[in-house]
Amino acid sequence: MLLYSSGTVGLLVVLWALVSGRVGGRSHEADTASRTTPPTPPRTAEAPPTPVAAPSPVAPVETAPTLWNLALSKTRHLFGLKAASDVRALRDSLEEACLVSDLGVSNTEEALGSLDWTHIEALALAERPAHVRQELKRHLRPWVSTAVNEAPSWPTPRSGEPSVFWFVGVNGVGKTTSIAKLASELKTRGHSVMLAAGDTFRAAAGEQLETWAERLDIPCVRGPSGADSSAVLFDAIQSAKAKRIEFVLCDSAGRLHNQSQLMEALKKNKRVMDKALPGAPHEILLVLDANTGQNMLHQAEAFLKDVGVTGLILTKLDGTARGGAVVAVARKTGLPIRRLGLGETPADFRAFDAEGFVEGLIG
Repeated sequence: MLLYSSGTVGLLVVLWALVSGRVGGRSHEADTASRTTPPTPPRTAEAPPTPVAAPSPVAPVETAPTLWNLALSKTRHLFGLKAASDVRALRDSLEEACLVSDLGVSNTEEALGSLDWTHIEALALAERPAHVRQELKRHLRPWVSTAVNEAPSWPTPRSGEPSVFWFVGVNGVGKTTSIAKLASELKTRGHSVMLAAGDTFRAAAGEQLETWAERLDIPCVRGPSGADSSAVLFDAIQSAKAKRIEFVLCDSAGRLHNQSQLMEALKKNKRVMDKALPGAPHEILLVLDANTGQNMLHQAEAFLKDVGVTGLILTKLDGTARGGAVVAVARKTGLPIRRLGLGETPADFRAFDAEGFVEGLIG
């Protein structure tokens, strides 16, 4: 046992000497080699090479449909013209699309007459529909250019006194909802806003506007059902002056444009607002339902004549195939379209963009 231990110890000593000769110091061979061969630089650890994947085909980038394209999809579908060997058939298809979209007879005739059909007939069959749409868009743009707000920052507050906006229109066009959406926009931009429930004729109208005011956390002046609407508007403007409110958004009772007695009541409202604040209302916004098509023109003519409209708000554009009527009413009135309702949310309440509109309308 002792001999085995001694041998083991000896073996360990020999191994230790060999290791220490290479690690702790240099051997004779190493010392000799160092005088004849330059030292090799130490190797550093290298990461394994990354495998290179085979190139894959790049997918085309698709532009997401804009809000205009989505809102006007029903109208744009009408202008999905198909190639026809007979150019007369193509012209008939375009005429039908214009009329069904409520562009109007005279506007349709003028638009079709502006196209060079001889040139179109000389084009290849597959090129004709796209060329016709491009030429139609070029012709329509000037017709809606007047509808663009001159001041992109509209609405801007007045200095030292409230800006009074009065919303008028027939029943059911979306006046109250439009007031709430504009109030939300103004508050988001940091302005102070007050609502005035000028529709005292419809029982739930005041409650509806008051509910919107509570949601937006803004004041609302409201009278009892059946009260004199002029008195409510007068009180609202006086209160806004005292509280230094920047914007007063005033509702009105819905009127059929052919009811002269009710239109006279609107004229009285306008006179009383002017007494409360000279020059008020500063904006008279006619709210129109885009679903009514050419009937918008008749409403616009009546309200322009009786109360002097300064701007338009078009609602429910996303639910109609009558987008051509927007062109017709813009051209007929020459008024700016202050806002368009392209959906249900406040974010869908947009300023008019002529280029986006025409592109979304025709495609």
